[in-house]
Formats: sequence, C-alpha cells, structure tokens
Amino acid sequence: MSNKKREKYSDVVSSSKFELEQMMNFQEMPLDVAIKKLKDVGISVSDQEASDILHFLHTIVKIIIKEFVTPAD
Repeated sequence: MSNKKREKYSDVVSSSKFELEQMMNFQEMPLDVAIKKLKDVGISVSDQEASDILHFLHTIVKIIIKEFVTPAD
C-alpha cells in the first residue's frame, strides 16, 4: 500500500511542473468590440491599432499571471 502512496505523491510532484502557457487560453475580445469600447471613452483607432492594443494587453496579462502563478526560484 505504501507503494501506491508514493506513486500518487510522484504524480503530484510532476504536476507542479506544468506548462503554464497551455493553461493560459483566453477568450479574446472581438476587434469590433474593442474599437467600440475605445471609441466610447474618446479614443479613435484603426483596426490595426486596435489589434495591436489587444495583442499588447494579452501579452501583459500572460506576464502578470506567470509572475503570480510560477513559484519563486
């Protein structure tokens, strides 16, 4: 029975080495919604600019989540 406990423990240890990138699948805001939200606060942007802004924000969110979830070295 002690062998089974060790196997379970080894599963837990190996699960702590997960790939964070695979867990970060966000539902991205549609481009037209982003443009409308920006326009509502007085910011006019092109489709390309809105796409760049969304990409930048998505990257920042990934970095922040990675900093909070990844154990300190």
